[in-house]
Amino acid sequence: MSRWRSDSGQTIVIVALALPVLLGFLGVGFDMGYLRYRKRQIQMAADAAAIAAANEITSCTSSGCSTLTKAAETAVSTDNSFPDVTQTTGCSATPSSGDTIVLVNNPPTCIATDPHNGNNSYVETIVAQNVPTFFSKVFGTTSVTVSARSEGGLGGGGNCIYALDQTNANALQLVLGAYASNCGVVDESDSSSAFGCFLGSFSAPYIGVVGGDGFPFCLFPGASPTTGIKDPSPQDPLAYRQSTMEADAPSPSSCGTSTSSPYSGHSGGVLNINSAAVLNSGTYCGGINIGPGANVTFNPGIYTLTSTSGSNGGLTIGVGTTVSGTDVGFYNYGPNGGVNFVCSSCTAGNVSLTAPTSGPWEGILFFQNPQDSASSVVVGSAFFNTKLTGTSYFPNASVTFAFDIQVDYNDLVAKDVTFGLTLNGQDIGTNSYNNYSSLANGSPLKGSSGVLVQ
Repeated sequence: MSRWRSDSGQTIVIVALALPVLLGFLGVGFDMGYLRYRKRQIQMAADAAAIAAANEITSCTSSGCSTLTKAAETAVSTDNSFPDVTQTTGCSATPSSGDTIVLVNNPPTCIATDPHNGNNSYVETIVAQNVPTFFSKVFGTTSVTVSARSEGGLGGGGNCIYALDQTNANALQLVLGAYASNCGVVDESDSSSAFGCFLGSFSAPYIGVVGGDGFPFCLFPGASPTTGIKDPSPQDPLAYRQSTMEADAPSPSSCGTSTSSPYSGHSGGVLNINSAAVLNSGTYCGGINIGPGANVTFNPGIYTLTSTSGSNGGLTIGVGTTVSGTDVGFYNYGPNGGVNFVCSSCTAGNVSLTAPTSGPWEGILFFQNPQDSASSVVVGSAFFNTKLTGTSYFPNASVTFAFDIQVDYNDLVAKDVTFGLTLNGQDIGTNSYNNYSSLANGSPLKGSSGVLVQ
């Protein structure tokens, strides 16, 4: 009997000695569960902040974006009920006990391998909170900083043609031809005859018109025009890209130092090319005129085109030319001169230009300064051996736009748009395409709704 009493007494002692350790592990487990719970809440707040901030990307300018940072802060403090929120920038934070810090970076900067690092079309948010512990205080840990990161951007708007003119009749028009698209078309003019279509076929899944359609005499195999729509938001789906593209392009004030032989040192006036030439990115004061018989290769990069008089500037590609360029973009700074394809290659040559697939100019082939109102003719045609892949942006100019050759994408944003034309007796209809698989960030034309991307 004494042996049994002795064993039971030892068990009680062992349990008594182990109980604080067991309770300690139980307490730490409770703290870990609570921290995981807070981590989920903080991640939700970071996601909400990223979406709210992304909604404001199109309102940003080169001088800052207070609406973007304020939206992120409000999403955390008000919408997700976090107390004592402080908003700042950067990649790390050390909040005081019970406080919350919201880091907002546009563009994202904290992860070097992030495909959106340095891209103003995206915003990253980091929410960090000092979370108090309960049982872990016994071991000297009174609080733990918990953080979560998220990233947002603008979702695609689903439209690929925009006429930005706010007042004029026929801001978007088709006469005696055909237009076909698998993406939407938007006419922002409030004129009662904003959209003009006469004796043609206009096929698109969406045709939105702020004003009226002026009783169009056209067939509509897809959707009929929807008139009286509200002004789209944003009105200009590429305005958010202007500052970054301008900053990345060669300076308009530096002329002709980057062209290769035989044009090294070209210092001003229109550059006329009528033979073989290889050009490098740089600033071409007076613009570039590619004449009949020329064979020109544009090396990858951005080409800034300026005008030295009222009669030059821009880019002209003439009859019987052979022109090629991959990963190229043209910044038509102006203030004069447009982009014109004069009969394109007219079967005697071949023209093929493709926009960059990464960087600030991702997806943009032609970008005309909003201060330049010179009209342009942009033609992509199998009949004329001209293939143009990229988005064309002429926010204050009228553009004649004709494409009968299939490409991945050929978006257009212009003040006024006329579809189709006749060259050498050949009618060229127009088709729009929207395959953005070659672009990491999808369509350059963004809608107004923020989405999570990470």
